[in-house]
Amino acid sequence: MATADSSPSRIPDAEHTVVYRDDDEFCSWPFNVGMWRIADDDILVAFIRCECDYSVPGNLTHRRVETYGEIYSMRTRDGGETWEDAGVIAHNPTTSDEARYGADPDPDPVDLTDPETLLTCWSAPNSAVNPTGWIKVSENGGRTWGPTRALPSFIFDRIQGRPSYVVRPDGAILLTLTGRSENDPHDRSVAYVSFDGGVNWTFVGYIAGSDDYRMICPSPVVLDDGRIVAAVRCKPKSQANWVEVYESKDVGRRWSYLSRVNDHGEPGHLIRLDDGRLLCVYGYRHPPYGIRARVSDDGGRSWGREWILRDDGGVYDLGYPRAAEVEDGRVVVAYYFNEDEPDCPADGGVRHIAATTFDVPEVE
Repeated sequence: MATADSSPSRIPDAEHTVVYRDDDEFCSWPFNVGMWRIADDDILVAFIRCECDYSVPGNLTHRRVETYGEIYSMRTRDGGETWEDAGVIAHNPTTSDEARYGADPDPDPVDLTDPETLLTCWSAPNSAVNPTGWIKVSENGGRTWGPTRALPSFIFDRIQGRPSYVVRPDGAILLTLTGRSENDPHDRSVAYVSFDGGVNWTFVGYIAGSDDYRMICPSPVVLDDGRIVAAVRCKPKSQANWVEVYESKDVGRRWSYLSRVNDHGEPGHLIRLDDGRLLCVYGYRHPPYGIRARVSDDGGRSWGREWILRDDGGVYDLGYPRAAEVEDGRVVVAYYFNEDEPDCPADGGVRHIAATTFDVPEVE
């Protein structure tokens, strides 16, 4: 594992591609709406896009992008080398109306062990003030998507939905979300479970919470020994963010602190590699801005050296990555990004979706 004097090191073979870019759009947040490996090198990544005039500062407001944008998707069939349009998943104003006033009243159960079955999850009308959580499901690898399904709020005044889910060893779906009740000073990471393929949900407990700051954006994986571990974003202020890992030994009912991944960087997407190691990728919003990662070879109890995937971002407005392993063992990380562009009137450049493909290094 990393020694006390370990410093960040650059990934030597990282290859960067542009997944999607339109100079008249703000494109963002793969972490918020999903990335799925369907088969071999076939990966679908989703993100939110919205028309944006970069000369108007208000157009870059995140709440505006979330509220009026749409969830779009791109597909790679060659492990991240090239990307093709895969279509609209949800038009946010319409989906918000459906989630609040007309969601599917009689959904069918789904089988999330089928790699062709995908679940996306988001919030209506945005992730800010008292949103309603919802899900949509594709049963054909993202070619088409079913109707909007509203999530129950239970004790929460506000639910931030993100498609961070696993199938538990007992076959139930564990969906991790962010919730805040009237009695909570800050948002907490919470766990929902469905025993009938996503038709009905129950709240089973808190993953992590703090009286001093928000603990949000959980990202779970199931380990070979049956434990479930989840990365959680700790967010006191924009200038101070980090990722912690929590574990459950009883399929998500109770959780305890396991480790801290980094000094700075968030949110963290956690994946289990085919060789059993864990990879956590995250945005880095201090100069030099970019995307970083760490690896654990002991189930998340400790983390090796910090790896720099790239550090050429223009301003802090980037990150929210998701990762997927492809057939040859390499990993594809998708995120939103900006670079310094003299012709762009906003700080930094056009917000677009990029990807980095790399070989995961050994733990140092």
